[in-house]
Amino acid sequence: MSAFNILDFVGECPNCKKQGHFSAQFKYGDTWQHRYHVGDLLKWGGNDIGRPGAKRVRVEAIAEPCEHCGTDNLEFDILIEDGVVARVIPIETRCDSL
Repeated sequence: MSAFNILDFVGECPNCKKQGHFSAQFKYGDTWQHRYHVGDLLKWGGNDIGRPGAKRVRVEAIAEPCEHCGTDNLEFDILIEDGVVARVIPIETRCDSL
């Protein structure tokens, strides 16, 4: 199993659209189970994934189940600007079949 970081945030569930508290795993920066919140500066200099100093990055994240509807494996995009966790955007559920 590879290392990751965790972002704790309040956001909208992509499934039920209710606001809730989420913890999402992502792989960017020094991936060593660091806990972050929106507005935090990422750590570097260890088990690094990505490019330190990148101007703007979008990183995929997988969250724990929604506290309201229980939907698991929710997907979010984390926007990182100048090394700071800027915001989180829910990714709408996608249909895999035609």
